[in-house]
Order: sequence, then C-alpha cells, then structure tokens
Amino acid sequence: MQVAYPIQTQRTLSADGRYDRFSRALHWIFAVVILYTMAAGFALHFITDPGLWRFVSTLNMSLASCLIVLFPLRYVWSFFRRTPPDVESVPQGQRAIAHLVHSLIYVLVAFVLFSGFVMVPDGYWLFGVVYVKTPFSAGPVTEHWFVLHRIGCYTLALLVAAHAGAALKHHFVSKNDVLKRML
Repeated sequence: MQVAYPIQTQRTLSADGRYDRFSRALHWIFAVVILYTMAAGFALHFITDPGLWRFVSTLNMSLASCLIVLFPLRYVWSFFRRTPPDVESVPQGQRAIAHLVHSLIYVLVAFVLFSGFVMVPDGYWLFGVVYVKTPFSAGPVTEHWFVLHRIGCYTLALLVAAHAGAALKHHFVSKNDVLKRML
C-alpha cells in the first residue's frame, strides 16, 4: 500500500505544464496594466476635458509606476522560476521566434517605463496622493523622451499584439497547450 504525501501532491500540481502561480500573476498584472496604459496613452491625445485628461493621465502614470517597482522583481524571477516543458508540437523555429519576441517585450517594457518616467516634466502625483519628482523640467529633454516613448509604445503594442495573436493561434488553431501554460 502506497501512502500519498501532501508534498507529492503539491509536486504533481506544480508539474501540470503551467508556469507557477507567481509567474502567472505577474504576467497578467503586467498584461492588464500595459493594455490599459496603452489605451490611456492613445486616448490622452483625444481627451479634451481637462479634468478627465488629468485623471486618465495620473492613473496612467501611477499604474506605470507600479510596474516600475514590479519589473525588476519579474525580470529576476524569470531566471529562478521553474519553466514548464516545451510543447512538443511547436517547431523549434517557432520556439526561437517566441523566445526572441519575449525578450524584446521585456526590453521594450523596461524602455517604455523608463522613457515614460523621464518624459514627464516636473513630477506627478502618484494616485493623487504622493508627489513623485521626475528629473527634468519641461523642455527639449522631455520632448525628446516623449518622442522616444511614443516610438517604444507603438513598437511594444505591435509585439504585444503578435504575442497575443500567437497565443490565440496556438489555442484555437493548433489546439495545443501553449496558452494554458500561462492560465
């Protein structure tokens, strides 16, 4: 007679082909905030009501500030987490492309967070409560970073769309477990 120990059950549950809960939580927190900040950033170009503009802008910067704090944790954790095994039905070339796109997304998220912070002249109010000083006053430096930030955001949006599209393709067309690894 074999005795089932809780630790064995835990190992079985964590070996279900998915990323660990912490990695999945970080992934979806970043996904939601990135999608919101992209939409808000684009919307800010069209919002004409000053009160609404200020609210959306403050929330955008505040949520991005949360990612600035979480990003180093997520990046470092990516080296220590247990990565689920590759989905065998995915060709090696597609795996290499996926790895490249994931790496580029990390680099672009870091760049967009940095450029977003330094482009804000004279600081901002974090969630309307705590004042956060930024390094530059309005002028050519913040304008330069704004242009770079915009380019970074557009590039990140394209890569995020490709990433989401590939995940959906794997789920609905290829019918494999690529998407399930992060759910």
